[in-house]
Order: sequence, then structure tokens, then C-alpha cells
Amino acid sequence: MRCTRLVAMLVTVMFTGVSGQAQAPKKFLGGPLVIEDQGSFFVGGVQKITDYATVAPPPAPGAAPAPAAPPTPQQITIGQMYVQFQIPAKKYGAGWPVIMVHGSTHTGACLEATPDGREGWYPYFVRHGVPSYVVDQAGRGRSGFDESVIHEGEARLASGNVKGAAEILPSFARITDNGAWTAWFGHLVPDGSTVLTGTLVPHADARDPNPKPDAYQHVAPLFPLDAVDQRLVSRAGAIGPAPATSNQTLALEYYKQLVPNAESTLPGSTCESCDPKTLSPANTWTPQNLATLVERLGGAIVVTHSQSGIMGHHMTRILKERGHLDLLKGLVTLEGSCSLPNSGLTAADFDNIPYLAVKGDYTATSPVCQETVNTINARRASKQGTAKAEYLKLDDMGILGVTHMMMLDKKNLEIADILLNWTEKNVRGGRHR
Repeated sequence: MRCTRLVAMLVTVMFTGVSGQAQAPKKFLGGPLVIEDQGSFFVGGVQKITDYATVAPPPAPGAAPAPAAPPTPQQITIGQMYVQFQIPAKKYGAGWPVIMVHGSTHTGACLEATPDGREGWYPYFVRHGVPSYVVDQAGRGRSGFDESVIHEGEARLASGNVKGAAEILPSFARITDNGAWTAWFGHLVPDGSTVLTGTLVPHADARDPNPKPDAYQHVAPLFPLDAVDQRLVSRAGAIGPAPATSNQTLALEYYKQLVPNAESTLPGSTCESCDPKTLSPANTWTPQNLATLVERLGGAIVVTHSQSGIMGHHMTRILKERGHLDLLKGLVTLEGSCSLPNSGLTAADFDNIPYLAVKGDYTATSPVCQETVNTINARRASKQGTAKAEYLKLDDMGILGVTHMMMLDKKNLEIADILLNWTEKNVRGGRHR
């Protein structure tokens, strides 16, 4: 009976809110979504035998310290990648599935829906007849991470081996809330202030210290700034000192998506054909798993964003090394690295693979992306390759105000249409998966 009452209370809060007043359920989707199949699975991963999979429980209060127990070897699986998918009942377009890869400090959640509750790219692609696969990078989100290196580092510290602990304890990168704002959405003013003393203003604000040329100054960012958690605005339960101003930009729903880059707990690797040859954990595990996923699907188009841009290139190299380069049906790099030498590739590797690079407004253009596209197209012009490469700059197309997080912006579906149209035009048709 108690369980039944608890469930009823939870359902009441979910559909009426804390105040108890009825709220209309919000629809994220743009319409009914008819699918043939959906689910999730994992690809990749390796076994690891370690003495540090778990830690011994602390002694009971008042109990005498017990002698240290000998380590117990355990096996854990690390480096695997979580994949979720939806297959539409009716399939259109190029016919090949699309794999979507998020960037730094994010998970696949950024492709499912927007912070203000609109349809994301994942269901939108499915609605348009494209079998769609969304991943959490290896070491991130639902893919998990390797906790044993943290436990081993703690054990080394406890034994006095400070140097040994420093060698193994990972450093977790993370984009902070205010860091995301100043990197992509606006500025912290005045110059030299901190999150405790300054104010966050959007691009094109009157206080913008670095406005775009005159033609862009009137264009406000299209990021959903109205998606704010009012409980966070009040800073109820907040930890640490409060900012000097009650700035709603410090309470965006979007910030809840940001997580640590826990792939730093995984080992790195080396690549003799790459420059540099030493690869980070991020550029080791996710590229391997993406290549495996492409192989499992029998061919796919891969769409990367920001940090994962170089991962898409490393994936391409791995498919080439495995003799499966033909399974990559198209590669899209959004706001990411287009460097071919970094990942041991040449323009010839894209003779038969359509390539698209995209940059949004308020983001510096990339000479490297332009060079890569020009080099690929030069081979096409000389009849050495057949696939086309393109570099799209949204501001040049009149799509202004789009930020780095273009899949979450107000014009996210307009940009999705650009990607869908590009694949239909440039990717050769294939089997429906």
C-alpha cells in the first residue's frame, strides 16, 4: 500500500508540478513518430583484470583496524560504447543509416531534444525516413568509465607513493556552465571579471565587447535562452558563494547536459601514420567503436560534432586499415577538426566518400576545413575521385545567429534539413537497415 501511494505521489508531481496545479503535458515531437524498431546495445570494449575494481568497506565505528586484505583480482570491461537506435517504418532518402556523435562534455542527450523541449535531430531524422543511431562516446555517459584507475591512485596515495598516484590519476576535463556561455553564446563582462563578479551577456548585446561586423550586430543568438530552471535561479541548495548578480543565464536547462570527460580514465594509444603519433583516450576508443558500428550496420553515414570531428577521421583511418573503407558512405564534420594528417589520412581516402564540413555563425571559420575540402575536390576535378566535398558556412547562407550547439538552437531543424538534403544529393543509395 505504501508503495502504491508513493507511486501515485510521484505521478502527481510529474503531471501537476510541485504547486499541485495541473500542467498540460509538453510535446517534444513535431508529430507522431512511426517506427519499425528501437532499442540499445553496446559495441567494443576489452577485458581488464585489476585489483582495484572495488574498494574495501571502511571498518565499523569503534572497531580495531583490521590487517589489510590481499588484493582480489577482478575482471571489468572498459572502453565499450553505448548505442541507441530507432528504425522508421518507412524509409526515404539515401537509404543508409546515420550515426550521430556528440562533442566534449556532452552525451547523446544533446541529439534527442532541445533544452526548451523541442524535437531534436535524432527523432527528426527518423521522422524523415532515416534509420538513426546515437552514441555516448566511450568513457562518457551510459558507456561508463574505468573507476579502477581512481581506486588504484587512491591506494598509491594511501601508501605514500605520491609520484605513482600522480602518474595514474586521470585529469577530468569539463566545460563549465559559464565556460560554455563565453565559448559559444556570449561574453562575461566587464573584462577581467569572474563568474562571481561579472555578468554574462549574449552575442549582439549592447555590452558585447567583440561584436560581429555591422551586418550581424542586430542578430541575437538563437540558442534557447528562455529554457531556464527557476529553482536554479533562486539558487536553492546551491553550494559555494553566490554571484554578484542574479543572472538567469547561470540557470539554463542546457547546463544540466554538461558532464565530465571521463574517457580520461581509459588508456591512450599510438598511431604510426598519425601526426602526432600519440593518441588520447578520446581518439582511441570512440573511433574504434564507431568503425565497429559502421561494420555492424553494413555501411553508414557518420555525423560528428566539435570534439568528435577528429574521431570521425580516426574512424575513417581504422576502417581503411581493416579494409572496410567502402562501408563509410559519408562523413559530416560539424564545428570540428578537418585535419587529415592528424588522423593519418590523405585526400585520396575520400575519393569515394562524400565529405561535408559545417561552421555556424559566431564561430571562426576554419582554413583547415577549407583546405581539406579543396584538396578532396581537386582529386575529383582531375578524375581521380568521384565524391564531392563541401564546406558550408551558415552565415554565408543567411542563417545567422546560430551557435556552436547548432543541434539545440532555434533553427536546429532548418540545419537538420540541410544535412538531410546533402545526404540525399551526395550519398549513393543503399540497403535499408
